[in-house]
Amino acid sequence: MTRKIGSLVVLIAGAMVFAACGSKVVVTPAPTPMVATAPSSAVVATVPTVPAPPTTTDAAGVSPGSSYVWVQGYYNWDGSQYHWVPGSWVQVPNPGAAWVPAHWQPTNGGYVWVAGTWR
Repeated sequence: MTRKIGSLVVLIAGAMVFAACGSKVVVTPAPTPMVATAPSSAVVATVPTVPAPPTTTDAAGVSPGSSYVWVQGYYNWDGSQYHWVPGSWVQVPNPGAAWVPAHWQPTNGGYVWVAGTWR
């Protein structure tokens, strides 16, 4: 219990020092979580040497709101084969933003994952 009180005192004292020095603490909000922007194996030990199967069409369902867009599903490489990951509704980070879909890019050594992004 004494350790907790001591830690609290140090924390409060540190905050007071910052306030007394006129320092500003800028808190930036965490980025909006986005679903289906990169497969779980974006960094893989093996690079696929065969292309992903053709993308299938997901049933989008009902949008959760006007500030959401449908992000199409993708094929994820698990080190030995591709697995389909369904699409999902993703909230637009700011008005006018457009989603650039993720894709597998062919290279000399196989295929590399290029994550989707907002522009």
